[in-house]
This record gives sequence, C-alpha cells and structure tokens, in this order.
Amino acid sequence: GPYDYMRHPQYVGFILVMAGFLIQWPTLLTIAMFPMLVAMYVQLAKQEEKETRARFGAAFDRYAAQVPRFVPRWRRSAA
Repeated sequence: GPYDYMRHPQYVGFILVMAGFLIQWPTLLTIAMFPMLVAMYVQLAKQEEKETRARFGAAFDRYAAQVPRFVPRWRRSAA
C-alpha cells in the first residue's frame, strides 16, 4: 500500500489538499496558515516516529531506512 512508498501518506495527502485550497482560494488567511499547518504536520510526524521507534525499536529503524518520510521513492530498494 501507500506505506510502502512513504511513511506518512495521510499527512502528504492532507498537505496536498491544503495546497489545492490555497491555489483555489488564495486569501491572506490561507497564505498565512499553509506554512504553519505544514510545519505542525511535520512536527507531528516526527513525534509519532519517535513514539513508534520507542515501541518497535530496530524493526521501525529498518522500515525508516527503506521508506522515506514524505517524498516517495518510486523505485523500491531490494530488501
């Protein structure tokens, strides 16, 4: 599934939706809020990874070494 290509597809999807709203409805509020919301979701992803690493240890580290956080690699490395 999508988690084979990136660790946080749900956040990437949400950021793309926000970018679409920004393009469709470029107001001062959407322009100001977009970078703040992106930063908040990046921090949330990092916090979730920290908690996941504490719970799953080396298994998560192996997964994180192969799967990028936000920008997918379309060619999968041999595992």
